[in-house]
Amino acid sequence: MVAAPLPRNRYMPFVRSPLAMDTTYNSKLGYSSVVNTFEVLKPLPRRHQQRTSWNHWQLRDVVLCPSSKSELFSIYRCNVDKYDIRKQQSTRILGDLEFDPVSMAVGGDYIVVGGQRAELAVARLSDPHSSTVVVRSGGSINNFVALDRQPPAGLPRHRFRDSAAFVDDGVTNLNIMSGQSEPRLLVCNNDHTVRLLSLPGLDLLTELRFPTAVNYAAVSPDGSKMCVVGDSNLVFLFHKRGDTFEKIATLTASNDASFSCDWSQSSELFAVGSQDGYVTVWDIRSHQQKLVQLETFQHGRSRGACRNVKFSPTGSIDLLAFSEHTSYVNIVDTRCFDKRQILHVSGMPEAEVVETQAATDSPSMMDMDLQITGLRFASDSSSLFVGLEESILEYAVDRVGRHSFSSSAII
Repeated sequence: MVAAPLPRNRYMPFVRSPLAMDTTYNSKLGYSSVVNTFEVLKPLPRRHQQRTSWNHWQLRDVVLCPSSKSELFSIYRCNVDKYDIRKQQSTRILGDLEFDPVSMAVGGDYIVVGGQRAELAVARLSDPHSSTVVVRSGGSINNFVALDRQPPAGLPRHRFRDSAAFVDDGVTNLNIMSGQSEPRLLVCNNDHTVRLLSLPGLDLLTELRFPTAVNYAAVSPDGSKMCVVGDSNLVFLFHKRGDTFEKIATLTASNDASFSCDWSQSSELFAVGSQDGYVTVWDIRSHQQKLVQLETFQHGRSRGACRNVKFSPTGSIDLLAFSEHTSYVNIVDTRCFDKRQILHVSGMPEAEVVETQAATDSPSMMDMDLQITGLRFASDSSSLFVGLEESILEYAVDRVGRHSFSSSAII
């Protein structure tokens, strides 16, 4: 039985509702009575023949779509490839690195990848083959790297604690004064640190020390806040002013480690994906209380671990996507959090999928667990890309429908 429609308030309050089964579609409904709308799965995704690989079993963010250009960047073994979506052509940007990358960042003229033994490879996209520099930064795995988001011009850039170290609930902030306006690199390491480094010199500007290994950090689109998660159920929230951070709060997500977090395009909502199969969402304006908590489709099993969460990056689309360890991607309408779409990804060519769906009694790749390597919206929210080991799937977003109606649609 499908759950009754929910009241049309903007957001659902944080309540734990019992699990239910939709007997029509055999779909599990999680917290907040999220409804699975299966009509969105009828059209098949576009398949790009670009191989990807996860080089650490818990780190699954190896597909990037960094700009308005029709380009994807992805990791495959010890290489980084750039894929032209329109031409359907792949170019090797970084090849035969001395390590297998587990994290990657692309922005401006820079590409950076991190490795499991503190490696950082930095190169310029305009000349990657002759400009690549490999160094060791940190004491362990560089779980996540990102090009820093700076606040828009005109915002104050005062410092809260200049050239000083302070400890607050287990978080130590060491700020090193720097008057340079260089590009910045954010690095999360298993040695319990988040480091802010200059580019291209990789000089240390700021270091945050945490009571746990750090897996991911997300800076809000307006550049003023940062969310940090790691090998505990704690979520660390900061104000950000240039190269300086001031802790706002320490929150609790679920009962396990977290490996991904993200901000909505308005910089008001932030979400955390956890290994025990929960996605927790807060509103920064009332962060003391969880806004909503969602379960993955395979919650309760190891393959239901949430590995990646992504908000749609442009206004009026209002979607939250999160991928599971294998086979499933969830898309939630963030206007009310009462509608969910579940994508069961397939490694089969589209024609074979249609044939297999018609012959439901025959075993096929549809029944196999497929490793999901990455999840990313296009910069204009027109598509959702899902990385698999053998290909990258592209689901087109019905932006016209999102501008007209309150429920989500992927076509």
